[in-house]
Amino acid sequence: MQILINGIIQGLLFALMGVAFALVYNTTRVFHVALGAIFALAPYIYMTSLNFGLPGWLSYVPTFIICCIAGLLCEVLLHWPFSRKMAPPEVHLIGSLGMFLVIIQMIVLIWGNDTQVLRSGVDTVYTFGAIHLAKGQVYSGVMASCGLILIFVFLFAKSEVGLNFRAMADNPILLSLLGRNVRLIRTYIFLLSALAAAVASTASALDVGFDPYGGMKAVLIGMIATIVGGRGSFIGAAVAGLLLGIIRSQVVWYSSARWEEAVTFIILSLILLFRPQGLLGRKLRLEEKA
Repeated sequence: MQILINGIIQGLLFALMGVAFALVYNTTRVFHVALGAIFALAPYIYMTSLNFGLPGWLSYVPTFIICCIAGLLCEVLLHWPFSRKMAPPEVHLIGSLGMFLVIIQMIVLIWGNDTQVLRSGVDTVYTFGAIHLAKGQVYSGVMASCGLILIFVFLFAKSEVGLNFRAMADNPILLSLLGRNVRLIRTYIFLLSALAAAVASTASALDVGFDPYGGMKAVLIGMIATIVGGRGSFIGAAVAGLLLGIIRSQVVWYSSARWEEAVTFIILSLILLFRPQGLLGRKLRLEEKA
């Protein structure tokens, strides 16, 4: 049971990162690699805010604002100009990778390469019967759960913005013909994606610490969760992320951490071979495929 709970907490973080990546990919077909750099940036902003004397809860405000600005810059400086010029997906990918490298190098120049932690001393441990959870794990699980609930319940289920997101994922051309402001919708998408990544990052940092290079692993998990969950399915990315977290924790417990990444890519390969539309994706007709 302890291993299962640990896997669920890790899976919730993967789910949130998967949704963050899926928000951009499902709606704009952009492989938003720079999202990994935003993931890496968030804990450093939070740590700096704490060092300036802000209380913990208030330190989230500048963290989320700066990360949202970074996400917006990715859209304004790269992907929207590329989209207007009808650039192929490869150009978006290379441009996003370049933005990733720029942000990571800025992090290294300002804060250095060393691994950092957001807590001091030994972490508090809570005991629930046979289950033992560190304070950082509890915070991680709660923050990731709240992020997912807010996205799915209050955004996708209750707002016109969420409806526009789903419509854009289904048929962006028709959405523009209906008079919707596609550029504004894309702005919301990149902002929300960056915010979700920042929440996942700070939640993870409270538990296991952080360094400038953890963003690439996080964005790879987001990509895999999006593909495994199914193209066009936002909830599929969340479900896939949760399953990946549970499976990876079982692999570490029963085998070795060295097999953790290998099993992740084995799952991806099996999905691509036997269910290319993903776990919750629908099989498209030939004329629907882009």
